Amino acid sequence: MSAWIFWASLLLIAYTHAGYAILAALLARRRGTIPIQADLTPPLTVVITAYNEASRIAQRIDDVLAQDYPAQNLALLVVSDGSDDGTEHVAASGDARVRVLVLARNDGKAAALNAAMANVTTEFVVFSDARQRFAPGTLRHLMRAFADPGVGAVSGELQIVENDTRVGLYWRLETFLREREALLGWLHGVSGAVYALRTRLFRTVPTGLLLDDLWIPLHVAFSGSRVWMARDAVAWDVPSTSAAIEYRRKLRTLAGNWQLLARLPRLLNPRRNPVFFAWCSHKLLRLIAPWALIALWLTSASTPGAFYRFAFYAQTLAYVVAALALVVPRVAARLPLAAAAGSFVLLNAAALMALPASLAPDARRLWSKH
Repeated sequence: MSAWIFWASLLLIAYTHAGYAILAALLARRRGTIPIQADLTPPLTVVITAYNEASRIAQRIDDVLAQDYPAQNLALLVVSDGSDDGTEHVAASGDARVRVLVLARNDGKAAALNAAMANVTTEFVVFSDARQRFAPGTLRHLMRAFADPGVGAVSGELQIVENDTRVGLYWRLETFLREREALLGWLHGVSGAVYALRTRLFRTVPTGLLLDDLWIPLHVAFSGSRVWMARDAVAWDVPSTSAAIEYRRKLRTLAGNWQLLARLPRLLNPRRNPVFFAWCSHKLLRLIAPWALIALWLTSASTPGAFYRFAFYAQTLAYVVAALALVVPRVAARLPLAAAAGSFVLLNAAALMALPASLAPDARRLWSKH
């Protein structure tokens, strides 16, 4: 029995972290389609939610207004989510294209987005955060795929501006997978730092929900529309300053997936979820994989035979190397394989703790400004 558990766990882990990406890549090559695209510049509103961002909101506003986009068709709505550092005063730049919406309490990003969308009148809306910067032409690139009436949302690409061994490989693989899912019509998640939406497809985000960048595109998919990815629409971000901050980011994302399962049970119904296969392969199995890793390690220790003994020692050594890469940054900097192992362990440790984190009374505490 332990041998069966070993091999079943190994297959689940392999499929979750490599097999699905390979399958999606092969299918995208044969069956992938690109939506109709054209140079569009329709009226749009860029929404930025901000909490205590007085130190950088002015630069972010200037960055958006500097986009190569017709000034008469560009509006910017800044939502100050209960800030107490004067964010709303700094954001009031005097430019007629900029509006500031002030919320009395800090109720979280979901509530801020809902308040913003009650004030958006343009056909299209672009969502971003205060921390990132747009590459030139990003707004135009986001709009191109909306020439296809079947496209309901378009994600841009988040790029880390500095080399960071903790997140580099993971994020490159994630971007690769999202691009293939987009080609297949399977994409169901976007980058919260840079994505566009047909305003009519917005659905109210439940207060306290962590992943608006999954809730919104999932409802686009539920409506029968397509979510596309425009890789030339780029938001630049900086890497996490420590493994602890990167762990917190991953924990927030994975806890948000449990939240979505609780809020949207239809995700587990293949007849009601048009991206059921992709959701299970990309999201659900990542929540289960840590338990398979534990089972793999325990069964390799308890199953007789030289192969299983070797597997046990190899896993143990890999975990030691991963721990060193996480605790001693210079190890990760010098040994790329050690950095990859550390990132893998960090991801699965966050997945292991995601369920209890999602059940906490105030899951919003997982948000970090870093």
